[in-house]
Amino acid sequence: MKTFQPFVMLLGCVVATASLTAQSLPPQLFSEMDGVHFLGDGTTVPFWGYGWVADGAIVLPAPLLEYQEGEQVGLAFTNPSPESHTIHLHGLDVDQANDGVPSTSFAVATGESTQYNFTATHSGTYLYHCHVTTTLHLTMGMYGMVLVTRPDGTLFEGGPTVVGDVPLLFSDMERATAEDPVGSFPFHDMRPDLFFVNGKFGSQLEAEDQTIYAPTNAPLALRLGTMAYSKVVCHFPEALHAEVWMSDGRAVPPEALDSLEMYPGERFTVLIQPDPGFDGYVDVAYWHMVDGHLEATEHVRVRDDALHPSGIESDLAFYEPGLMSPNPAGSRLCVPEPWLANGTTTLRAWDSRGMLWATQRLDRPCIDVSGWPVGTYVVQVGHRRPARIAVVH
Repeated sequence: MKTFQPFVMLLGCVVATASLTAQSLPPQLFSEMDGVHFLGDGTTVPFWGYGWVADGAIVLPAPLLEYQEGEQVGLAFTNPSPESHTIHLHGLDVDQANDGVPSTSFAVATGESTQYNFTATHSGTYLYHCHVTTTLHLTMGMYGMVLVTRPDGTLFEGGPTVVGDVPLLFSDMERATAEDPVGSFPFHDMRPDLFFVNGKFGSQLEAEDQTIYAPTNAPLALRLGTMAYSKVVCHFPEALHAEVWMSDGRAVPPEALDSLEMYPGERFTVLIQPDPGFDGYVDVAYWHMVDGHLEATEHVRVRDDALHPSGIESDLAFYEPGLMSPNPAGSRLCVPEPWLANGTTTLRAWDSRGMLWATQRLDRPCIDVSGWPVGTYVVQVGHRRPARIAVVH
């Protein structure tokens, strides 16, 4: 079992990142300290954060900032909140004056505005956060992700081409601290009890709009970053063929992995390319940094993009009535004889959990499905697009 451990620590692709909203115009962020974040059980938790002036609300996590490599960026920021804040561009190559660390640049006081100017010199995955009373302001929610991409779709010069980018920002929060930040505990005693992926957790991650749909014929880039006070360990199913290609905004020798450890502030780019019919999860485990206790595990669903509801309908339309029949199938399932290729054509079927149920060489048009449990299957013949087939007895 291969584990990648750091030193210290879209074509045909539908991607859901509801909590990381793309930049809107005008590109001006603002900060506030009166946010209310809704949890999956209907309760709320207060937070501080950033939002777009044009939207008029702060969000958790903060808005996704997206730039192209080489772009000259002017990031406007205004602070109507009752405390000073900054934007620290975590990992980006910016000069000291624009780095957002108050002791070496400046803080933005209540009622003041500024603009951070920099060149997005290197493609990669980065973060941003407030650097005033950093530990408190960060755990209260003042953080977001920055993506710098290349117009040709490659990860970096000479790197692989990807069909899309999926930002996954991991974070956590202690409810007691969020509800009483002034009387918060010493931070080495803080015990997070809310664990987020893009600001969602638990049942919220089960929503259809949180599912990642990945193509099987080209790699998809997972842009991973963590602002959690926990150690985060991502576990990748073998069928995703996960490979790490970038760490902290720089290329690393590609390495296959089934797990990845991440410590606060780290960022990685992991490419996935699932097997056809895949329907499973990337498990995200949160471990306490002091005592090593497993605090929570969240689950990010990943599916073959051919299984997307809209895609399935088009697949069924593609397989015109009579091409793969009968549907529903009873004791047998048949395909057109021209699909056979001297016994070299393979039929594969996946059950409703995304598990490979059957693999069979086709030397005749019909196969016996009387032993298949009643249910819905995704069936693929050769390299044709998969279709949904119901089996009834």
